[in-house]
Amino acid sequence: MRNLLLTLLSALSLSLVAQTRIAISNVTLTEKENVTNGSNTTLELKKAEGSDRQVIYAGGDTEVKLWAKVSTHNVRRSSLKDSAVNVIFEIDMKAGRDKDNKRVEKIFYLDQSRTSTVTQRFNFKDGITMRGITLKFDVEIQ
Repeated sequence: MRNLLLTLLSALSLSLVAQTRIAISNVTLTEKENVTNGSNTTLELKKAEGSDRQVIYAGGDTEVKLWAKVSTHNVRRSSLKDSAVNVIFEIDMKAGRDKDNKRVEKIFYLDQSRTSTVTQRFNFKDGITMRGITLKFDVEIQ
């Protein structure tokens, strides 16, 4: 009976752990004048902090994978400094035979809205031909 009670209590405590969601919306890729849209997606972290990877765009010869890591920063030594939520994005884009990656970091302080727009330009070179692709998406931390 005691083992059953301990198992139930531990299962209940695990279900009460905060879960963080990163909502990705309005994904667009712009190449010259051509604008293509990706699908909205949500990255769900098992705890309040952590990381996850997901494909946010796949079409033609282009694929975009997004890795996101959420961490918090709490300064206990000083009541003058605000706590912060730090989000790091690593964006891997594959276009044709070429690959490129970028790193973007966003910091949201205490009472700020945890929404932002990420815009990143990727340049791919094939011989003397340059191919520029601009990735843009909205992010919301929940």
